Amino acid sequence: MRKLFPFDAALFDLDGTLLDSMYVWSRVDEIYFEKRGMVAPPDYGPALAGLSYRESAEYTKARFGFEESWEEIVDEWTQLAHDEYALHVELKPGAREYLTALERAGVKLAVATALPEYLYKPCLERLGILDRFEALCSTDDTGGRGKANGEVFLLAARKLGVEPAKCAVFEDVLEGVHGAKRAGMLAYCVRDAANEQSHAEIETIADGMIDGYWDILPRRRSAIFTARCEGDPARAYDFREDDLILCADAGYALAKRLGLKPDAVIGDFDSSPAPEGETVFRHPVIKDDTDAILCARYALEMGVSDFLIVGGLGGRLDHTLANLQTLGWLAAQGARAELCDGNVRAWALRCDSIRIPRTPGKLSLFALDGVCEGVWSRGVKYPLSDAALTPLFPLGMGNDFTEDFAEIGVKKGTLLVIVELDAREERGGSAN
Repeated sequence: MRKLFPFDAALFDLDGTLLDSMYVWSRVDEIYFEKRGMVAPPDYGPALAGLSYRESAEYTKARFGFEESWEEIVDEWTQLAHDEYALHVELKPGAREYLTALERAGVKLAVATALPEYLYKPCLERLGILDRFEALCSTDDTGGRGKANGEVFLLAARKLGVEPAKCAVFEDVLEGVHGAKRAGMLAYCVRDAANEQSHAEIETIADGMIDGYWDILPRRRSAIFTARCEGDPARAYDFREDDLILCADAGYALAKRLGLKPDAVIGDFDSSPAPEGETVFRHPVIKDDTDAILCARYALEMGVSDFLIVGGLGGRLDHTLANLQTLGWLAAQGARAELCDGNVRAWALRCDSIRIPRTPGKLSLFALDGVCEGVWSRGVKYPLSDAALTPLFPLGMGNDFTEDFAEIGVKKGTLLVIVELDAREERGGSAN
């Protein structure tokens, strides 16, 4: 299968690249010079770009003739900046989602920054992304030298166990991009207004210029077509222009019925011939994964986090159960997972909640992977509050909507939510 990203490791600068934090240093400079009865010169900030803390302090001391040692200057800057990073700095738009896409594609992540650990660690911890990085590197770890020589990037690569040629560096300053190229790595510049004056020069040496992470995020949803759809396929699939359309083996025929061109057809092709003229990934018949799981793995590697399985119910009972388990498996990967066959919609919720528009049919809840704790439901005839559902008793079977929307949630475990799209005639009484 083709890789979504042309690298095995991503090394992120923080200020101006992953963090929307360049204002912090302007504010620190402003306060620092105000205390000395001065105004920071317009070229002061750009002159520090890509320098380590020590290099910046030594430059400041030499240029303005300050009596403090470089260590004392750094201590003052750190004190001014600490609270801002710890309490207020946010991620760049789309950065969290891009990190998730990289993780799902198996790309290793590292921090390579000029910030000292005691500034960036509290910030990344508050933002909930600290544990995503397998390596945390600062220019403090390379003797206080700046990024232009590439040492901090090579250190990050060694910690990750990835060859430099298979690493990509995300930077926002010219010196960082130079350092990445000197280290033999790919270099991408995330444009930040604070460094706009050097963007033209960066563009001549960088491997790519990025306006924002939303622009480079992979497609957000994958529609996986299965071989069987009990209801109307047009009702089962709500078309989206940017869907990643995958067909699990004979699911190709279902997609073609809707006039769709799949991005890939994946399977062992034991139930149908591989279609000609399509992108086909053939797998052995003897394997652990079902064809639907193969499609799901492919989409996850493409950075997809939202899934719709089209069809998948009816026919062989083992196929139905396997597709419902696929929903649960996707939820365990952190993805949003839904199945629809035109008659029924189903979701797997893992420590999550959902809001479902009212339908004439029944709504049922089942524990999918052991005990589900803290289950709650609103907008239904028989609401639940902090309930526990087990796979051994169908307590959540056959509820009715009483409001325009039903709200369902689970605090622990994976909950299967099933909604009939139409009311069905009861025959021979109810199971409950």
